[in-house]
Amino acid sequence: MHHLTNRHAALLTSAGIVLAILPAAAQTTVGLTESVARFAPEVQVLGEADAANWMHFQVALRLRNGPALAASNAARVHLSSDDLDRKYLPTRADHDAVVGWLRGQGLTIETTATSRLTIGVSGSAGNVARAFGVHFSRIVSEGHNFTAADSAPAIPISLAGAVLSINGLQPHLHAHKMNVIHPFSNTAVPYYAGAFVKAYGATGIGNGGANTTTAIIIDTFPKTTDLTKYWATAGIAQSLSNITLIQTVPGTLPAISGEESMDAQIASSVAPASKVRVYASKSLSYANLDTAFQNVVTDLQAGVVITQVSISLGGCETSTPAGEIATDDNFFSVMSSLGATVFVSSGDSGSHECGGTANVPSFFSTSPNVTAVGGTTLKLTTTGTTKTETSWTGSGGGISQKFIKPSYQSALSYAMRAVPDMSTDANPSTGALVYVNGAAQQIGGTSLSAPMSAGLAALVNSSRLAVGKPTLGQLNSRIYPLLGTANFRDIKIGSNGGYSASAGFDLVTGIGSPAMATLLPTLVAQP
Repeated sequence: MHHLTNRHAALLTSAGIVLAILPAAAQTTVGLTESVARFAPEVQVLGEADAANWMHFQVALRLRNGPALAASNAARVHLSSDDLDRKYLPTRADHDAVVGWLRGQGLTIETTATSRLTIGVSGSAGNVARAFGVHFSRIVSEGHNFTAADSAPAIPISLAGAVLSINGLQPHLHAHKMNVIHPFSNTAVPYYAGAFVKAYGATGIGNGGANTTTAIIIDTFPKTTDLTKYWATAGIAQSLSNITLIQTVPGTLPAISGEESMDAQIASSVAPASKVRVYASKSLSYANLDTAFQNVVTDLQAGVVITQVSISLGGCETSTPAGEIATDDNFFSVMSSLGATVFVSSGDSGSHECGGTANVPSFFSTSPNVTAVGGTTLKLTTTGTTKTETSWTGSGGGISQKFIKPSYQSALSYAMRAVPDMSTDANPSTGALVYVNGAAQQIGGTSLSAPMSAGLAALVNSSRLAVGKPTLGQLNSRIYPLLGTANFRDIKIGSNGGYSASAGFDLVTGIGSPAMATLLPTLVAQP
């Protein structure tokens, strides 16, 4: 990472515009070193940033008693919005103090939220540099030009207890989709949603997911004509009245890629009586995804029914700024506390999410507040029952370097959070049939596992609601005690590169794939 020298602490000029970076006095400011990451070797630094370039970023505030909220989630406690606000969310006083300071620096407050978890801010690079004592460079990353911070921001020490991280100062950092497109052929595969429902023993159970809603976070909307074509072809009694499209970041959304189509088609069809809300973030930059996460939290606080969340995205855990990781973990913890079960794809690069040979897992999946879903290779008989199910070589898995072992994994031998938690089919060669721009495609990857698991969870949540019980919320504390029982099929064959599937929990498929005919009544019987 580029660090400021005395020359940089003076006046910097770029494109004829003076860019003043004032060194922070040690006794009055504190550096937020976890808000930025070192530039990757492939990033090309072109020179000083243009001070006139406009920056959009977020200031994330700290939860009060964050570990206690995670423990509450693991204890299966669901909170009202009022209780969450009173016990855990940032205080109004802290939030208003941060907003006041930002405005005092000449920055624009673009958005605030009822949760007070994040504040959307914008300003010129020159003004942001002056406010936070941060240095910006012009860079090229993945063929695109960015203005990005190459030093850590600082804030007044009086705000240090309130501010968790400044996110979005490196807009080139982003998550990626966990899907793999397979050459399409008119053979026994790809599978429609009904094939997965039958294979996992969910036929005819769970009220079709009635009274439940899955939130999908992705960059763009699926085509409604693709949804209706899928339902008609697969014989799914779904309706566009159950689909809500929410754009969370203004601007033109990107063209569809297949990810958004698969997510919506699978989730809505595995639970055909459920609803789906697609939150489109315009891009997969972490700042934009945070805006989408914040929208989900805001809706939950407002009483919108969201019982499952599906996130088929992630990135290298060790190259994601730690402040960003903490921010998103807070979002997931709050979602869980309000009754939503968060499913995240574990990755498609096996144990090597960061490339190379090092065993590093994918974040968001390593958050202890989500259920990380890995991948299997599911082969069916001619009658649609499971013939074999083994691990998929691409199934993301490993040991987190950021999160300690959560209480629900106390029986495991690892000191840190281990992923995945469970698995479903993800191998592209046994993938899902998806309609994209009216044409059939065969798509797999753990991007398939997350919406499929959300759909299966909708069946359970519908059954729990029907007997007057709360939704599942944080799922892991419910399923880890079921390890080694008939509720899950133990996947014992295969490897993801660094790890091998084996009896019991493993770092390829977690505790196994769901056996819904047994698992649903087990989860419904739980408090």
